[in-house]
Amino acid sequence: MKSKLAHMFSILKEMYSLPTLSLRIFSENKDIYDYFTKPHPRYKIIQNKKWGVAIQEIPTSFEEYLKGKKKQVVRTNRTKCLKQGYYFKIFPSSDFFTEIIDINSSSNVRQGRPISKSYTDENEVKKWISDKPSLYGVFDKNDTLKAYAYVPIIGDVCVISRLLGHEEALEDGVMYLLISEVVHDFVEKKKLLGYPKYIMYDTFFGAKPGLKYFKERLGFEPAKVKWRLE
Repeated sequence: MKSKLAHMFSILKEMYSLPTLSLRIFSENKDIYDYFTKPHPRYKIIQNKKWGVAIQEIPTSFEEYLKGKKKQVVRTNRTKCLKQGYYFKIFPSSDFFTEIIDINSSSNVRQGRPISKSYTDENEVKKWISDKPSLYGVFDKNDTLKAYAYVPIIGDVCVISRLLGHEEALEDGVMYLLISEVVHDFVEKKKLLGYPKYIMYDTFFGAKPGLKYFKERLGFEPAKVKWRLE
């Protein structure tokens, strides 16, 4: 009992020590606002996406993003990937439907959980890409799509909503190249539009150790976020 209470106290202490951000969600994204602020599915007394949000500020330059000891893993994997002939490109989603299915189906398990049918059923995937004309992607030297991401801007923040890589290409560092180039793209968008100011990758709470490590290496840190609809 004492150990459980100590663990609970430790979690609460960590939660309340988190830095707080107040971020805007555009009014046209009310469905996302409602999802973020609804009660957490397990811990009903807290909001779904308020505590331990994995987030980082979009820097003023791509060079700034890549610098520092903490980004050594990003730089190493990014360089390894580029040397093997991989490259980043924004691509029309409907033109690469077959390769998206191939990526989704390359492993039956993602982050320790069986992959949902919505990722492997052709009709479900067609429905998913129907309102997403373009996606971020990493291609190999044979111009085959090996990883992709959907990262919509919802206000002050852009959200990594879907991120998948082909199982056989993960060791080549494709995910590090993909996310670093996504950040690069939003650095330029921020210069042009003034937003988004932050990039979000779900939360740290509940994430498996491997995913936590991945998020940390990419520069994401936990925060408490107060969402407002404007």
